[in-house]
Amino acid sequence: MGNTFVLVHGAWHGGWCWAAVISQLHKLGDRSFAIDLPGHGASNIPRAQATLTGYVDSVVKFIEERGLDHVVLAGHSLGGMTISGVVQRIPRRIKRVIYVSAIVPHDGQSAIATLPESAAIARAMEKLRALPDPSSPVDERMFRTAYIQDGSRELQDFVLAALVPEPVAPMLEPISMKDFHRCGVPQSFVVCEDDIAHGPGHWHPNFSSRLENPTLRFVKCGHEIMFTAPIQCARALHELAES
Repeated sequence: MGNTFVLVHGAWHGGWCWAAVISQLHKLGDRSFAIDLPGHGASNIPRAQATLTGYVDSVVKFIEERGLDHVVLAGHSLGGMTISGVVQRIPRRIKRVIYVSAIVPHDGQSAIATLPESAAIARAMEKLRALPDPSSPVDERMFRTAYIQDGSRELQDFVLAALVPEPVAPMLEPISMKDFHRCGVPQSFVVCEDDIAHGPGHWHPNFSSRLENPTLRFVKCGHEIMFTAPIQCARALHELAES
């Protein structure tokens, strides 16, 4: 029997973004689940009510209600914040946690605090809190040139058409990491070698070096690995789960 993956999306995305990766994991003999976090995809929770704690709760609930064990938990980008919380909540159900070009926060750090020029970005995000829909739309130019620059124009158009505004509150909410390294769950990081989102080295080694003895896999692609390199992404996830 293969591995059981639970895949967590990042900002602006939904569980749909993992479709091609799931197809490839299935071919490798694994079963996979992709979750729509609150305020995304098929979730019935409004974006205005989304929180990071709610993101973590939704994944924990999904795993527990289905009785999933020996789970390989993987998160992309902002999803690193969510999986960091989940591991601490249900470590006995997690076989391995994999950060796919994802945030690994310090204790008490928010997602926004991990970014360059975080203070200015945080002030801008705070202003959005007062809006009826307190969320941040994707910057199309930035997304095309720094996130999915290795994808064709047609692929970029497809992904952009499906993205949704990201709730502000989860990005400003700090997370405790006090129990993360004590829980004993093996840690891995998938390095996207051409990832230039937020500048060179932002994801690796900046975040990967915060893990304890992580296993690494390198894929020649930009930040949006699940779209531009789904076969390689699935292979990396599968190999890490077997390590």
